[in-house]
Amino acid sequence: MVAVSLNALSLGRIEPSDEEAVRQWYELRCSVVRADQPDDPPPCWISERGRFRHPSPGADKTGWLARDAGSVVGACVLRLPMLDNLHNAEGKILVAPQHRRRGIGRALLSHLRVAATRHGRSRLIGSEVDHPLDPAAPDPAGRFAAACGAMPALVETRRRLEVDSVDPAVLVRLDAQARAKSEGYSLVQWVGSTPQRWLDDVAYLTGRMSTDAPLDALQWDAEVYDAARMQADETSSLACGLHMVTTAAVHSTGQLVGLTQIVGLATSPWFAGQWNTIVAPEHRGHRLGMLIKVANLRHALAQRPELRVIDTCNADSNRHMIVINEVMGFRPHRRMAEWQLDL
Repeated sequence: MVAVSLNALSLGRIEPSDEEAVRQWYELRCSVVRADQPDDPPPCWISERGRFRHPSPGADKTGWLARDAGSVVGACVLRLPMLDNLHNAEGKILVAPQHRRRGIGRALLSHLRVAATRHGRSRLIGSEVDHPLDPAAPDPAGRFAAACGAMPALVETRRRLEVDSVDPAVLVRLDAQARAKSEGYSLVQWVGSTPQRWLDDVAYLTGRMSTDAPLDALQWDAEVYDAARMQADETSSLACGLHMVTTAAVHSTGQLVGLTQIVGLATSPWFAGQWNTIVAPEHRGHRLGMLIKVANLRHALAQRPELRVIDTCNADSNRHMIVINEVMGFRPHRRMAEWQLDL
């Protein structure tokens, strides 16, 4: 194929109100997932459209479609944190499978670099870049990122739980072991938005995800959440059609001290992702992580009996959470990395 430059591409901004442009982004995402992650669910139209129309609070998101001779050949998105991490920008690049190895990815990266620098950002982060589980397998995304001067700042493994393979007796045993160590704690559960009475505690724990989870060499500052930011974030998620199931641990003092969440898509109810799991530092050592994760798995299955696959992702350095996930039955599925590029 003939190589292209940024000047040869027609780059058009994706306006959230432009249904056709958003649909073209969605169709490109579908083609990339079919080619690169065929055993994953297809992208959810409700979620993809919602992410443009109802972006997460505290961030400015802009997307562009790249066309060559009128055809969409790629796209990119720049996300700028606006409440914290003001030196960082997050970028995502998609290239249509049939148009790869023509320099389109490099052209889009050049565009993102210019845009991020124009907004005063000194660092561009490629989040959740997929890599093969086998280190000897071809890894075009890794080769591209390294060739562009980026560094794999945080190496992660995505693990998958096949629900039909879970032994109910194992869950009973894990639950009993956790309860034996967690006297003085009770559980609360909900679907959708956090109840008003728990918002402050949930906001505090959500903020700790940016300080307590291993970040390795990733340059990411602490995020500060309050009840208002938490509510706005959840409103965005619900507008994207996400199905959020939460289990939390409450201390005898009445404080919510740990939580975990499983989040499903509107259009693929058989699939979900394990999102945040965190316990307040002063309440660790009571098996609360295991207690809430087992309870939330049961809670999610009760809410969506068709759920068959749950994915979770942990930094390779997060040994404690990896042990919990593997005991529950999660198995390595794919490698991932956060790539960091100084501008």
